[in-house]
Amino acid sequence: MILAGAMAIAPVSAGVAAPAECLVRFAVPGGTGSPDAPALACRDGDAACDADGVENGACLVGVVFCSGIAPCPAAPTANVRFRGPGAASLSAALAAAEPAAPTCTAPVEVAIERGFAARRTRTIRARASDASGRMRDRDRVRIACEGPRAPRAVIVATDFETGLLVRTPVAAPSRARTLATPVHADALVRVVGGAAVVVNRYLGDNVQVLNDRLGTRLQCSTGVGSNPHDIVAVGPRKAYVTRYDRDALWVVDPQATSCSAFRLGTIALGGLADGDGLPEMSQMAVAGSRLFVSLQRLDRRSGFTGRETSLLAVVDGESDTLVGAIELQGRNSFADSSGIQREPGTGKLLVPQAGSIFRTGDGGIERVDPDAMVSEGFVVTEDTLGGTIADFIVVSAERGYAIVIDEALRNLLVAFDPQTGVLVRRVFASTQFLADVVAAPDGTIWLADRSLPRPGIRVFDAASGEPVRRGTASVGLPPFSIGFVP
Repeated sequence: MILAGAMAIAPVSAGVAAPAECLVRFAVPGGTGSPDAPALACRDGDAACDADGVENGACLVGVVFCSGIAPCPAAPTANVRFRGPGAASLSAALAAAEPAAPTCTAPVEVAIERGFAARRTRTIRARASDASGRMRDRDRVRIACEGPRAPRAVIVATDFETGLLVRTPVAAPSRARTLATPVHADALVRVVGGAAVVVNRYLGDNVQVLNDRLGTRLQCSTGVGSNPHDIVAVGPRKAYVTRYDRDALWVVDPQATSCSAFRLGTIALGGLADGDGLPEMSQMAVAGSRLFVSLQRLDRRSGFTGRETSLLAVVDGESDTLVGAIELQGRNSFADSSGIQREPGTGKLLVPQAGSIFRTGDGGIERVDPDAMVSEGFVVTEDTLGGTIADFIVVSAERGYAIVIDEALRNLLVAFDPQTGVLVRRVFASTQFLADVVAAPDGTIWLADRSLPRPGIRVFDAASGEPVRRGTASVGLPPFSIGFVP
């Protein structure tokens, strides 16, 4: 809530000439506009402006009202009349305020009912005069209560020379709109605490936090040549960033207002590296109070080959200390976009293992018990899936989808059963690159199909694997990474 002190009000000496438009002021948390007519758009259920924090058809907004504001005379305003929602409560609060100049109420909670409307706006007005009746002032505050936003897809599209950020409604993927927000040509989109975050990877070396309108709110370097690969949050003010070409994991504040406050600390993982000194930290997942970080451990001296088994570094999320490592059965724990998944029902970790990307049969999806901190072996193998695993998601206990590359270098989207480890069906095949597969909020799965000459988004039913629409929905450049935000 905005408190009276935040309005920078102060009386001046009697007798100082002043315009009439200064007797009274409204203030609301997060309000914009002129001091005489502030405005607020509040989303129902948003605790930053809706005091009950519940999506219930109304916004409960705290309104502060002050009188006797500089440069008006120091005497309190004598006569004030309110109209609109909360008028009686504001009158009572003003009467109970200290009889001094300036006089400010405590925040008065005013309910703005929207019912079933997408948006409803109400205006509170105040008419005031000084004791002599010669000075008069009229102010207002306009408050809009908005319903929940339809989910949106945020897509990084790129030809690896130019990157685009694209927005499209989940319900209508063909209505894509290219945004003015610049992104790097090698980037991923992640959703952290409901906000879209772009991880600008190789030669981008920064994390870009977007605002509600998908413009850049904060963009901070992760170190020159660091090649960040993932970001995952453990709280509103705390997240972790993997840096593929460095040996220290970063602890960051995704809600920081400046880059000087962005980095909170570092966690050294170099002790888990292979012989080249870099662990190739990539994807992350949170289970309970622990953070799990996949370490590919590739030998850079031999063409980034996976000679060593991959590890999951285990970090205590409260003390930010490395507490152990889980040796995985496979090599090259790699997934280009989606990364580590949580198994529905059990909460166990599902980790992709690509092995050699030029050979089928040395990888698959591995299950890890985060409590016992042990690998339970492969849930499904590359031999079963029919190719090297490049990305995957699990949408239920009985259904998962994986992008695999077979030995003819075809890209396949396949459906599998995580419980039995069997292939259910081949869903889609392409001779070109399938970059990302994600679960959408409406029960569909989206596939980033980079196949020329018509790259775009393909949409399938998550339960059956059948296409929901024919062909691709174009997003300008070939799509690479997909996230969903409210």
